[in-house]
Amino acid sequence: MERNREIVGMDRKQLKARARQAMSAARPAPFWVALALMAIMLVLNVLAMSLDGTLDALRTMYAAALQGQLVYAEPRAAGGLIGWLLGLAIQVMSIELTVGFIIYALRVWRGEKAGVGDLFDSFGIFFRAIWIQVLPSLLVSIWSLLYVMPVTTLVVMTGDTWWLAAGLPLIIPALMAVYSYRLAPYLMLDNPGAGCWQCVILSRQIMRGHRWEAFVLDMSFLGWALLCLIPVVGFILMIWLSAYMQITGAGFYEKLAGAFMAEHAPFPGQEPPAV
Repeated sequence: MERNREIVGMDRKQLKARARQAMSAARPAPFWVALALMAIMLVLNVLAMSLDGTLDALRTMYAAALQGQLVYAEPRAAGGLIGWLLGLAIQVMSIELTVGFIIYALRVWRGEKAGVGDLFDSFGIFFRAIWIQVLPSLLVSIWSLLYVMPVTTLVVMTGDTWWLAAGLPLIIPALMAVYSYRLAPYLMLDNPGAGCWQCVILSRQIMRGHRWEAFVLDMSFLGWALLCLIPVVGFILMIWLSAYMQITGAGFYEKLAGAFMAEHAPFPGQEPPAV
């Protein structure tokens, strides 16, 4: 209980310092887990690019560039049901690994035993892990129509592409939705008795009044992100930064969820956490 009160009272700098402390204590180091995740994701992306024809198109354009020619090659996807099913399987695996990384980050933040195997724990809640990622994405896509539909219509009717920039304020509701639903996966993992829709709704309630705080937290990593542009060194830093941001995000969840639960009734259907 004392630990929860301490986390609830943390500001942004304290959360990040606590995340770095947790990373230093974790074994294996979060860098290696993030590297394993990135390697798996890279293999999946290469397979996906191979299936949708992007890889062959890039090879063709690269070969032409070596000969001093600028050629655009249209990607040709692998046809048939097998190609479609393989592409779908790759997308599903990417989603599962993303949720697995959240599981890992939560365990590191909480000082629990954590390792590469955590990346695959999401397969134990296979369909819930998929739905908790897909559902918020669908909701954000709906909010994005407030920008896409009128701006696209104006561009087509007038032929002026400056509407793409002029209409940017219309994207704000979609950005707000992204931050409103960002706690949903954490809530799903800590409340396996609750439905994914309940977790999405609760995330929106918890994040009310804290979206700007979350945005500022994200922007505080911008300096590190710019350093990732440095050749070679930047790639290594990017791997470390991905773990740093995810573990800090787990701490941000515990801060807000702890404060919210202290003022409200227990979450409906609450059971022992899945992580």
